[in-house]
Amino acid sequence: MKASAIVAAIGVGVLATALAKPTSLPSGWLQTGNAKTCEGSVVTTGSGPSPKVFNIECKPDTQGFSTLMQQIDSADYAGKRVRLSAQVHGERVAEWSGLWMRADSGQRPGTAFDNMSDRPLRGSFGWQQSQIVLDVPADATTLSFGFLLEGPGRLQATKFQLEVVSDATATTGHGPLKALPRQAGNLTP
Repeated sequence: MKASAIVAAIGVGVLATALAKPTSLPSGWLQTGNAKTCEGSVVTTGSGPSPKVFNIECKPDTQGFSTLMQQIDSADYAGKRVRLSAQVHGERVAEWSGLWMRADSGQRPGTAFDNMSDRPLRGSFGWQQSQIVLDVPADATTLSFGFLLEGPGRLQATKFQLEVVSDATATTGHGPLKALPRQAGNLTP
């Protein structure tokens, strides 16, 4: 799925999921995405970097993506270089997975964005550190972040950190995403 489609789906899905799907996730976290066969949860693990971890598990026939995420006011991060990092672990990730972070400026979604689609996590892999570094625009109003699984498999994450870093830290993200059209088009095939 293209990055812009995932951004749009996450934006639309946030409200729908927050209103419609009760979860056992900690306060501030929610599950969204267009995959219908995924379950987000917190699970106990004996071999992970923390006793409990976030978990997304998608059935073998899964189409689309699922994410566990947070959305916060970006006031403390606007105009700064910000790093999101976490420990991640994957099992049978058939398509791809990764961390993601997006800054929105008012009605302009995705003024800074990275979902690791250019360096995806695939297959089965042990616990490893992943990170995203973005320049958050000075006019940013919202910061959204989390981890996502596209297609079947299992992805776990823990020990998230969101921190301001120096300008010497290289960015990983992309500039603004393609803006949504202002008018509808192709209304008849």
